[in-house]
Amino acid sequence: MNNEMPKLSVLEDEAVTAYDGVAGDNYKNDSVMYSVIKQTVIPRYREFSDKLASLKPATMEVAAMNNEYVKAANDQLEGFKLVCLAIEKQDPEIVKQANGDIDKARNLLALWKDDLKEQCKKHGVVFAEPTAK
Repeated sequence: MNNEMPKLSVLEDEAVTAYDGVAGDNYKNDSVMYSVIKQTVIPRYREFSDKLASLKPATMEVAAMNNEYVKAANDQLEGFKLVCLAIEKQDPEIVKQANGDIDKARNLLALWKDDLKEQCKKHGVVFAEPTAK
């Protein structure tokens, strides 16, 4: 956890920060959003997701938690891709679906992080929270 996750979280943070910079209140136009998602968000998040999936945790319990994280990360990656499709097709229904998928994935990720903190506490592990944002 303290060796691999901080490195991976930098990729995740870069992707999510880039997305947040063009979504919601920071939205400027479709062209900017599409460009940032295609050129930064998806490649960084895909790299994060692939590296996360390649981890080989030592225990079944940690492997199960990692699998949950991989699923949530893949769901969020698919949501980012769906945003691009929505922009390409100019389809507001796809936008709604993409936003719902991203929100659902973010909720799953938040639950995973809560579970991680609980497991660390249970096993006396001090998890080094990443400082890069």
